Amino acid sequence: MCTVIIDTDPGVDDALALMMAMNSPDLVVEGITTVGGNATLSDTTDNALRLVEHLQGKQSVMPVAVGADRPLRGSFTHAYHVHGSGGLGVRLPAPTLRPYGMSAADFMCDRAAASAGPLTVIALGPLTNVAAALDTCPELVGALAEIVVMGGAFDVPGNVTPHAEFNIYEDPWAANAVFASGVPATVVGLDVTRQTSMHRRAGPRWFEGASRSAVLGNRILADRFRERDDFQEFYLHDPLAVAAAIDPDVLTCRPAQVTVVTDGEERGRTLATYGEGTARVAVEVDVERAVELVRSLISDNRA
Repeated sequence: MCTVIIDTDPGVDDALALMMAMNSPDLVVEGITTVGGNATLSDTTDNALRLVEHLQGKQSVMPVAVGADRPLRGSFTHAYHVHGSGGLGVRLPAPTLRPYGMSAADFMCDRAAASAGPLTVIALGPLTNVAAALDTCPELVGALAEIVVMGGAFDVPGNVTPHAEFNIYEDPWAANAVFASGVPATVVGLDVTRQTSMHRRAGPRWFEGASRSAVLGNRILADRFRERDDFQEFYLHDPLAVAAAIDPDVLTCRPAQVTVVTDGEERGRTLATYGEGTARVAVEVDVERAVELVRSLISDNRA
């Protein structure tokens, strides 16, 4: 059993990842923290609240703490062209739930201090909140078991520039701070996430059953394929990071020291020096095992 905080910028693949995490019997989700990235902070927070209420009901006690609306320098660029209107594409009822009365960074520090054992952060967006938490309370370095990072492109092209993956590109300064912090990190980059996908031709029932998560997951994928004629595959970027937290054996990783280029045309490029270091860079994925884990968890909503 792994106790986690999910730091996220929903985002359609973030939404699928949240469904997985909330349905998994192997994760205890202490809360969700939101960050700008795929959409504005206002939209990502609203989407997180809508998702929690839709999946768990109005009586949900899942904390959703609001984080950074901009990177450590400059501003986020957002990706509505990928994720659709509002950052989620599909519309869910306006939430009655309200954000938790603590910032994302403070929430991470508070929950880590109160946890009976080491806490894992699953970071699905820019690493701004995680860097802020590590800066706010340095003792967090010893309180975290691991940070699972969806980000980076090591030996493959990026998806926002030829060199950079979106999450890292959005705040390369925060990424450098996190990788230099000493906290163990599993880095789930495009090298492996682009190997895991849901294909257009497999729809409209990518997920089985009538659970809330299965129905919503099918709605989300149908909407993206309908809106984007150029999409033949929906890559499971963020869901693979959650899968790795649940079942680490879906990935083969190599120890490395990871650094990020912060300036110039290669901004956001992730560099790995393999051999030693606190990072574990994913270099291979058991595709069938990973995709089946995503499909089964979203199909089976415990709520």
